Amino acid sequence: MAEHLDVEPYYKAFHTFPQHDGVPHVEMMSGKFEFVVTERGSELDRISGLGNDEVLYLLFEGITSIMATSYELRNRKPTGDGRAVWFPYQEKLMAGLRASWGVRIRAEHEQILQKSPLRQ
Repeated sequence: MAEHLDVEPYYKAFHTFPQHDGVPHVEMMSGKFEFVVTERGSELDRISGLGNDEVLYLLFEGITSIMATSYELRNRKPTGDGRAVWFPYQEKLMAGLRASWGVRIRAEHEQILQKSPLRQ
């Protein structure tokens, strides 16, 4: 699924051990996946008990976030909020991987925008 994405090869690799640079890795515990983020030797986040679809969603959400923020930077407008470009692009990327992921990320973005509306 990651093969055709326009992002550096480093981000296409799904690690199974800590990189300690903020990039997530996946561990297997009792037949379930754990999504773990470490940086400089410290564990910053761990989400346990994940199935295949959920761990893939989290991994691809990270990859598409990198892609979308890079896209926004290349298409930056002098005024306004970068999320107006970033969010729709990430939603399109996620929907291209799995339709349900596009719907899910859009709902997550809508929640963010309810709490922190776009700046004009």
